[in-house]
Amino acid sequence: MNTPLHTNSDHQNAAFGFALADSSVLAEAQLVVSQSGGAGDLQLDIDPQRLLKDGRKVSVIAQQLDSPVNRQDANIIYGQELAYVQYAVNLKPDSTISIASIEGVEQSVNLGWEAFQEREYELRISLHMKTPRIAEGTLEPEQLAMVKYAQVITVYISLFPAEAASLSSPSQAVWSRNHHVFDSYGRGGFILADLPRLAERVGELMGPGNHNLIEQFAEGELSDTLLEEGMMAIAWGVTPWCYSLYSAPDEQSAGILAVDKLGDEPERQGIYRIDPSIQQLSIVPANELAYWPACVQNDWPVIDVAGEGETLHMDLYTQICESVNGLHENPLPSFVLTRSQGKPETIIPLIDVVIVDEA
Repeated sequence: MNTPLHTNSDHQNAAFGFALADSSVLAEAQLVVSQSGGAGDLQLDIDPQRLLKDGRKVSVIAQQLDSPVNRQDANIIYGQELAYVQYAVNLKPDSTISIASIEGVEQSVNLGWEAFQEREYELRISLHMKTPRIAEGTLEPEQLAMVKYAQVITVYISLFPAEAASLSSPSQAVWSRNHHVFDSYGRGGFILADLPRLAERVGELMGPGNHNLIEQFAEGELSDTLLEEGMMAIAWGVTPWCYSLYSAPDEQSAGILAVDKLGDEPERQGIYRIDPSIQQLSIVPANELAYWPACVQNDWPVIDVAGEGETLHMDLYTQICESVNGLHENPLPSFVLTRSQGKPETIIPLIDVVIVDEA
């Protein structure tokens, strides 16, 4: 492969990244720490246990930080930790750090970090794997291949001053399971709603009965009313796929979320109204709305939406897993929820969201 990987030359949050369709090409990769003149270069294994050989889609994220990310937080953001290694390195202002020996990629991939303070640092590398929640239970043998295709490995590389790693009071975890939901959704997409409130309002508007809300929404009036009243947010007509929904617990925590690691603006931006008192929303697959009110009784995943504002933003970011060994490229989509003060001037729902071209 002679063309450079799609890395973020003008990244927005000090996070460097790229993604590949097959993690096995990274199994022998190394972090190379180079000093001026090439003397004393360090070659550090990214995957000493060679766990990446059991191929999955893989995202590589590298961040320079003032202090390490809490490992429990990393487990929420990127999935279950599979492996962990930490190296002590001495860096100088002209030191460089790159990734070498990626199978199928001839050139080293420079992380773009520069102008280090001359001091001792820690390089932490952890491997994580996220699995769709729908597949967290007991699986039939024929389902295992489908789950493997859906799973995503993250190689998370962080660099921070050595003294930050030896603080007597390590940081407390702030991310919870309700701040990141990774799951599979069908062609209809999903809605976000405070279900008890939504059920009450639907009852007021339509009366009791086994309503098919998909048909009612298609007519427009009901969905328009519920959107204008802040009863729900929708991502409607989404390509069937697995994707993450993130809602950071606070503004500081949002800074480590590397969804913009390619330096891109969101592909799509949705704007919704939300009651300022709502702090948690259920994530309901759109196809289940055909069976109202039985749908309300199910135990759907929930996502916390911190803050007090009446405007809810839902931004879609998509990173492409590139192929260096003949596999199909794949998208890694993430919906990121934030809220802001004031009522939105216009409701802009996400409709007909094409994540991958099915043609």
